[in-house]
Amino acid sequence: MSNFLEEALRYASLGWKIFPLAAGKKTPCTAHGVKDATTDEKQIRAWWERWPNANIAVACGKESGIYVVDVDVDAEKGIDGRKSLAEFPPLPDTILQNTPRGGFHAFFKTGNAPANRNSFRPGIDIRGDGYYVVLAPSIHPNGGSYSWGIDHDPFQRDLAEYPDFMRPATRAPWAASVKGVVTLKGVPIVHEPFLNGGIIKDITDSIFDTDCSNKSIGIPYWVTSDKDTLRRASMYLATIDPAIQGQGGHDKLLWAAVAMVHGFQLSDSQAYDLLAREYNPVCIPPWDLSDKKDEKDFRRKITEARKLTPQNPPGWLLDDPTYAPAQQVQVDIKGLIDKRGKSLDNSHSPLSIAAVEEDAALANSKITEEIQRDAGELQFLVQPTGLLGEICSWINATSMCEQPMFALACALPFLGTLFGRKIRDTLGSRTNLYCMTVGNSSAGKAHGPNQIRRLAEHAGCIGMIGGDWITGDAAIESRVADVPSTLFLWDEIGHLLSHIKSGVSKHHAQVVSLLMKLYSAAGTIYLGREYADTGKQRIISEPCLSIYGTSTMERFAEGISVRELHDGWLSRCLVFQSNETPRKIRKKYSEEVPGDIAKKAAAWYARGGVINDGHTVSSLVTNNYDKAPPGKIIVQTDHDADNLFVTLDDESRGESETSCLWAKSEENARRIALIIAAGENFDKPVITASIADYACRLVRFLLRGFCESIVPEIVSTRIEQNKRDLLAVVKKYGKQGCPKRDITRKTQWTDQSGRNKMLADLIEAGEIAFHVEGKTLRYWTPKFFPALKNNKSHE
Repeated sequence: MSNFLEEALRYASLGWKIFPLAAGKKTPCTAHGVKDATTDEKQIRAWWERWPNANIAVACGKESGIYVVDVDVDAEKGIDGRKSLAEFPPLPDTILQNTPRGGFHAFFKTGNAPANRNSFRPGIDIRGDGYYVVLAPSIHPNGGSYSWGIDHDPFQRDLAEYPDFMRPATRAPWAASVKGVVTLKGVPIVHEPFLNGGIIKDITDSIFDTDCSNKSIGIPYWVTSDKDTLRRASMYLATIDPAIQGQGGHDKLLWAAVAMVHGFQLSDSQAYDLLAREYNPVCIPPWDLSDKKDEKDFRRKITEARKLTPQNPPGWLLDDPTYAPAQQVQVDIKGLIDKRGKSLDNSHSPLSIAAVEEDAALANSKITEEIQRDAGELQFLVQPTGLLGEICSWINATSMCEQPMFALACALPFLGTLFGRKIRDTLGSRTNLYCMTVGNSSAGKAHGPNQIRRLAEHAGCIGMIGGDWITGDAAIESRVADVPSTLFLWDEIGHLLSHIKSGVSKHHAQVVSLLMKLYSAAGTIYLGREYADTGKQRIISEPCLSIYGTSTMERFAEGISVRELHDGWLSRCLVFQSNETPRKIRKKYSEEVPGDIAKKAAAWYARGGVINDGHTVSSLVTNNYDKAPPGKIIVQTDHDADNLFVTLDDESRGESETSCLWAKSEENARRIALIIAAGENFDKPVITASIADYACRLVRFLLRGFCESIVPEIVSTRIEQNKRDLLAVVKKYGKQGCPKRDITRKTQWTDQSGRNKMLADLIEAGEIAFHVEGKTLRYWTPKFFPALKNNKSHE
């Protein structure tokens, strides 16, 4: 039993709900992070058997009955929470944990939970419901270890009561119903723009609907002006971490935007100006805001931030004394009311802003949970088990630009080829996969295939790897006929797909069609094209062709037509994405391949087919069986696992708008599960519920990401490109005009409905005009249309 597992079980025995974090990191291993925390011994053992070196985290708040004062020290950033403690009385003697940078965690109990607060004071955070802290003996990202204070560990010391002086200020009861109002030590704070439109009246109505004893006296409140707020927001930005590519840079920008639009309640334009001017220049590297794509990405973070609902109350940074106090103003509430001729009529109902905000908060909290869930899910998915996990870990450990999703995308088809024609499940599923990665240029996409080639060389199976480029569909067919289990590693597959779609080469025209057939022929016999000489026809028994391709978003979108969203090609592909360009980490170069990984790969490569009675066939399955299929290991799927696959298939039928892309979801999930099962157990692989769960979750994650981010790009890019292509046809005819019949003949890549819609869009945009001459309809560009004698266009 690992030391981490032993300690995790000890904490659980205290009633503390714990869950695993990535080894040496603070990111959850499980899909839902802190929400998965438990005291269940069986679940804890399963987690640490899967991730034996995982760090340990405990859920704070009512889940475990602990509330933590987190005192941080960071010399590099000039943060010293210990100094900030000087303004308070000494903390009660309680359970204490030392953190690796010189700070500590003080654990308390209470029946009156304190509010969560980041930067309660510089270097001091308050952790309660929904938060977690790391526990000893976990390893900090800087390499240091967490440790318990001498005689202050949870097994020797009782929890003290939470000190009232460490409670963050909360909003007054009446302020909860007034938009734009928070409090500083019980005093209302109003952001100046909210003073217009009767905000003072809203405050007074809310006050006088409560049991407030100071109705007739001056009510003090704090007011912040736009200028003052921008100054304070600028000071805040100077204290937070910059966004660094490869180190959660996009998340850092997102939460900086959250602080601007929610913490300081700035408008979107104010937030953008401040982030662009003061935060972006310190990011590594900065977003190039002169580039439309970067500028759009930067602005999108502000839009996303606006949709989120932080755990802190709106305007929480307006009352933070760290960024200079706001101006205090005394207001005679009764005088204001009398001046407006209003009476203290309690029958007047105040604006029900609270109810509106509650509904909005509920909707936005779902968005927040979804973002957090996706981050946790990603962390879970890039840590597969068995031989697949070992290969991924090795690729990541040797990469200058670590891209875990790309490593996974590359390792899967390699193992699919290695196991190809040797295993199947009880439904006949095979292991061939088409995996593609879409990411930024120079973002680490090439490292994975380079390592796979090196691994194949060391394992003696380099013959499985096909050529880096193809001359056409006949070349693919010829290759698979010679080596039925083949892996193609194609760099810049977007270029290849664009070349195929261009139709410039008749040899490439049928490549996609062939790939679709080979994907589905893995469990049957592929009959190649017929020739006049019948002896040339290729007959391949159970071909196993796998693909790993890399591309940028732009090239990938250019290589895919809208039609292919519906014809079955893309449903066969698994598309792995990353919009990060990690900062390079220079490591000592080594050509060494871990001996245990190479040994396992070699053992599978040398393995012959197996007949159901257990006897091994005489020939290896890497040979070309053109008359009889090779024997295979039949991998069983347990009942719970099978139910998970069926559930995924049922879900896919509910994806009405993108059902075509989900059509192969169950099939791909079963193939992934086969690969994982074979990598976990060489002698008797079985698809268990945990394996099926991983495979289904991976397919869901990839498909949802594809539908949300790539499909819109494909649609937008292709439609616009199609319009440009149609416009080019019209331009070629110059003064004589282009007959409608010629447009139809030269744009066979679309149908009548699509063609007419594009013509209508171009006409509306003023890029073409048309005129009817008898029965002939002709189109011109504006440059030549005025030359017509009878200048009549038809709108």
